[in-house]
Amino acid sequence: MKEITLSTHMKNDAIHLLQGLKSTREQLLKIVADLDQQDLYYECNGFPSISGYLLHIAQIELWWMRVVIQGQELSTEEKQLFNFHEKQEISAPLGKDRSYFLARLADAREVTKEIYLNLSDVEFRRASKKVKEGDEIKAYTPEWILYHLIDHESYHRGQIAFLTKMISGKREKWEHFNTPYLSL
Repeated sequence: MKEITLSTHMKNDAIHLLQGLKSTREQLLKIVADLDQQDLYYECNGFPSISGYLLHIAQIELWWMRVVIQGQELSTEEKQLFNFHEKQEISAPLGKDRSYFLARLADAREVTKEIYLNLSDVEFRRASKKVKEGDEIKAYTPEWILYHLIDHESYHRGQIAFLTKMISGKREKWEHFNTPYLSL
């Protein structure tokens, strides 16, 4: 029997969720592994392009790490490299190949790993990371932020998978609908 877990030995509590984040990224990379330049920029029914989603995932991860966890502003270099704009929208600069988007994902992930591998378990669960949302200030735990990044990337991974199906014109195999409960 093959056992599938997120982690078997933990140095600190953050490693458990970092393994979940790693697993989510591995699944995303499998989806985009064979896409060409045209596929990356394909837009359908008002959805952003796959390149836009990939960059957005990297931008959001970097923003949570730099602005919220570290309490810093993004550097001018980071803003340019990650194509940040004043108005948040899911888009990507034209003409970039897949390696550009994969590099941004990797860059943001390196920052995340560096931060979380150095957090104590107490810091990991302390609601000390503040964000002003409108008139309200919210305090987040680094633990919740990692959970949110897994959820965020998973959500957009699903949208990317949907777009790849639209591009290829293939449908999922829906054999799980051929059950006695659904077939009358």
